[in-house]
Amino acid sequence: MDLILRHGDTLVFVEVKLRRGTGFGDPLEAVTEHKQATIRAIAEQYLAEEQPEFEQARFDVVGILAAGASWRIEHVADAF
Repeated sequence: MDLILRHGDTLVFVEVKLRRGTGFGDPLEAVTEHKQATIRAIAEQYLAEEQPEFEQARFDVVGILAAGASWRIEHVADAF
């Protein structure tokens, strides 16, 4: 888990993946079902320890592909 943010009444857990090429696939593909389960477990622990006030929660993923001087940034809100 890279970021925990608040967007209005929504608590947003964000995973950021950076790749410097596509040799290992697209950055968004790196957030597998196993990684999602790990992120959920971390979020549950955070919620239990911090008990923040919020109306809803969501999980976002940001994929960054840096290929030389060219960068592509994709934000997927409510990714899983």
